[in-house]
Amino acid sequence: MSSLQVISQFLSHKFSWWGVCQLRFDPKCHNLYILCINADTRKAIFRQANALAHLDIGITKFIVVYPGYPDIVIPYIQR
Repeated sequence: MSSLQVISQFLSHKFSWWGVCQLRFDPKCHNLYILCINADTRKAIFRQANALAHLDIGITKFIVVYPGYPDIVIPYIQR
């Protein structure tokens, strides 16, 4: 199982809205790019930014991408 599959399964279990996003993992920088298909998903991710920032799963930044809007960058915050 690849690291992207593990991350995807974990996030879809933790956050119910996760299944409507496309993911791309950059293993060099440990960034996870999240391509939102609709604006509601982008809003849901933004509301959960604090929870995502504190996930200790080896991701440095979550970068939320939605066409026509600025990217949302959620850095990892160590507890």
